[in-house]
Formats: sequence, structure tokens, C-alpha cells
Amino acid sequence: MFDNLFLEAKSVQTIDDFKQWTREIIRPLFPHETLGCGYGRIHAGGVGIDGIVAIDYPIEHLKNIRNKAGGLDTPILRRWLATREPQLFEEDSPWEDIPAQWLEHFQRNGMKNTAAHAVFDTARCIGTYHSFHRIPGTLSESHADTLKLLVPIMHEVLCRVIGDLNEVTQFGTLLSTLSAREREVLGWVGQGKTNREIANVVFLSEITVKHHLMKIFQKLGMNNRAQLVHRFVEYEERTGSECGLKVH
Repeated sequence: MFDNLFLEAKSVQTIDDFKQWTREIIRPLFPHETLGCGYGRIHAGGVGIDGIVAIDYPIEHLKNIRNKAGGLDTPILRRWLATREPQLFEEDSPWEDIPAQWLEHFQRNGMKNTAAHAVFDTARCIGTYHSFHRIPGTLSESHADTLKLLVPIMHEVLCRVIGDLNEVTQFGTLLSTLSAREREVLGWVGQGKTNREIANVVFLSEITVKHHLMKIFQKLGMNNRAQLVHRFVEYEERTGSECGLKVH
């Protein structure tokens, strides 16, 4: 059942990859129409939600369930926090303690049957929450059992993607320390130009270009030109598709 799940998970590198993986691999295993995956850091008071990966998810519903502090406020998540067990919620049979306003938003956005599960990863100090909506049929214990198998795998994949994304963000922060001339030189390096070629383009001596390059190495913590080019090109590619609570 999960052979293809593990195989395809290895190729997931970006947020867009993760979304496509859930559509093509997770959805056939666990039928649903929309999915929201939250992630955040574990702290003494619980988990602070840093971002959400929304897969065909109605953004309007996210806006409706935000609290005054900017976090998510959902009775399904609260019940998971109290039990640490998969939660099954059906629109036609709401729990007795469900807030009327929340239920109204839930119904208005057509969320219908919902199944949710999460992982508290104390080793990484990261928590992820995976909420599946518009599930066909009647929810049963088989849905909960499947979530217990699926969600830990989804957690690992999402943690890897978010970890890579954070590295890219950190690299972007380091880039901001470069001077305008250093950023210009780096741009030409990223295009594969040699020091001599860069010197001719920017009207500097080759020695000056080399000096700028050494400063770039120091500021970005790079050891060689190949490593620098790889990280810079990766940053340029990734920042073109990722968006910065963050909703992806």
C-alpha cells in the first residue's frame, strides 16, 4: 500500500513538490479534496504555528479560524492536543461543545467530513498538524488507523522541506550583508563567469574582482567557488516559487 508513497517521497524537495506529492500519492490512499498542513516550533506553552501548506484549501476558512494573536483556533486541533489521537469530525454530527461561529464558518466553506492528526517531534522541537477535509462517505476507525500510518511519513517529508526552506531563508539573510558591488560580482559568478570575464564586464581589475570574491566567501561562509555557485543558484530558483502566520 505504501511502497509508492516512500518511493515518491524521496523526490520531494520543495513546497510545490510536497503539494504535488499529496495530490498524486496521498489523495488516492486517503481520499479527500482539500488538505491543510501546519508546522511550528514546540515551546513551553505548546506549539507556535509558523506556517501552513494549503493544498486546494479555501484560504477564506484560514482567515475565519485565526485568533487575535494570529494563530489558528480550531476545536479539532484543541481536541487533538488533549488526546494526541486522530480526530474525526462530521459536519452532520458535530460535537456538543463545538462553537456555533466556528461551525458556521466550517459549513460555509464546505469543509464537510474532516480527519486530522499531528506529530509532536521533540527531537527536532517541531510540530506538524495535518487536516484532511471533504472526505467522501462516513468516517470510521479505519480512517483513524490510516492517519496513524500516513501522518508520521508526511511529518518527515514536511520537516525536510521546511528545513531546506529555512536554509534558503538563512542564505537570503546573509546575502543582505553584501555590498551592491559584491552582489553584482556574485550575480556574474552565478552565471559561470571567470574573474577575468567579470572584470571586463564591471570595469574592474581582476585583482579587485578577486578581492570582492574573497569578501563574499567570508560573508556567506562558503569555502569554494563551486559551493558558492550551487547555493546562489539554488536560492535564485527557490525564492521564485516559495512564499513567506506564512501560507504556502
